[in-house]
Amino acid sequence: MKTSASPIKSAADEIEALRRVFRATLKHFASAVETDLDLLHKGIVAKDGIGEKSKIPPELIRDARDMVTLIRTLDIKPEKGRRRDLKKIEGVVEELQKIVSKW
Repeated sequence: MKTSASPIKSAADEIEALRRVFRATLKHFASAVETDLDLLHKGIVAKDGIGEKSKIPPELIRDARDMVTLIRTLDIKPEKGRRRDLKKIEGVVEELQKIVSKW
């Protein structure tokens, strides 16, 4: 006759499974945000070369200033590891993408 697993052992196993899912989710989230930031950076750096032969359009200067303001006013505390800070970063990335998409 087989005895069933203890509820304590089952709960411990489920917590470990949840930990693995949590880590995988964080990894994918971080990868997606990193990719977005990389694309934004590349897009902005590509526009920086405009000024060499011609004047940088005023719209781009305004947009760049808006982007700097958005980033500098981002109030986060990484050491606290708060979910809302991740949401703030994600929101700023989305706003930056909106700005760059107009170019």
